[in-house]
Amino acid sequence: MNLLLIEIDKNVEILQEKLIKQLESFQSEGIKIKEEVINQESSHQLKYSVKIESIKSYPISDFINIFKYYVANAFWEYIQIVEEKNLIKQIIEKEYYYFDDRERLEIERNTSNILNEENKVALLINQKNYTRKAKVIKKISEYLANENQINLDGFITFRLKEYIKDLEETIEKAIEDFLMDKEYNEFIKLLKYFVDIQESKIELVHVILDENNRYKLFDENNKLINNDYLKEIATEISNNNYLSYEDILMSSLITMAPKKILIHQNTDFNNIEIIKTITRVFTTKVYICDGCEWCSLETALESNVNKE
Repeated sequence: MNLLLIEIDKNVEILQEKLIKQLESFQSEGIKIKEEVINQESSHQLKYSVKIESIKSYPISDFINIFKYYVANAFWEYIQIVEEKNLIKQIIEKEYYYFDDRERLEIERNTSNILNEENKVALLINQKNYTRKAKVIKKISEYLANENQINLDGFITFRLKEYIKDLEETIEKAIEDFLMDKEYNEFIKLLKYFVDIQESKIELVHVILDENNRYKLFDENNKLINNDYLKEIATEISNNNYLSYEDILMSSLITMAPKKILIHQNTDFNNIEIIKTITRVFTTKVYICDGCEWCSLETALESNVNKE
């Protein structure tokens, strides 16, 4: 009995591999599925048939439904491994040609990372029916329910428009992230420039970070830094409601331009980004403490009281 005829333009070996893997459980049950490959000039055909007498465990209709579900899963694996990368590349090259080769490659990587993360999140919150895999398999299964022949390349182009639209939207997000990263990198370069041209006003600064993302600064003599270096910054900050604690900290450090920065963080501190930013701006001047009395919020506050 004929089951399915699949037409595909290229990468037929990869599709065959995925189909064999999905259908191997039938072989273990003694169900004899025959695969026939017909190679033509510009395309390939995979014909699948089964000996009806070998189907003993299922009604014929149930077997066909299970067979086509396995095929749909194999199609998804093929699409994800082969076609998805090509589709992302094609969309970027067509719609975002004004980026150079290196930038387009980075956007491709960002897109793949976002897709993987979205899939993980959907699985974590038990939304399996909303993953790309689930939506594509559902679309394929609905088509195969009434058809015994499929042109896979044509199906992807004309029947998976919602899937392609999802890819396009993800690419847009990846580009937004790329541009934000690019802007951030330019900002870091500017800050590094200011640091390089500044004359160091202090030998060492201890940066004490707490769980509320607040900070205190102490000099090499363990004295709280609260002097003329910071008055100008404090005045600027008081007139600017948009500056965060992170902005204030960076402005303070750049103004003082210390020769060495030693960062201490409370065990509950969770803003790793500010540490990364300080490290990128001050590079070899930054040292991260791996645990000492300065790394206790209580100790920092006690030091503040004692020095005042």
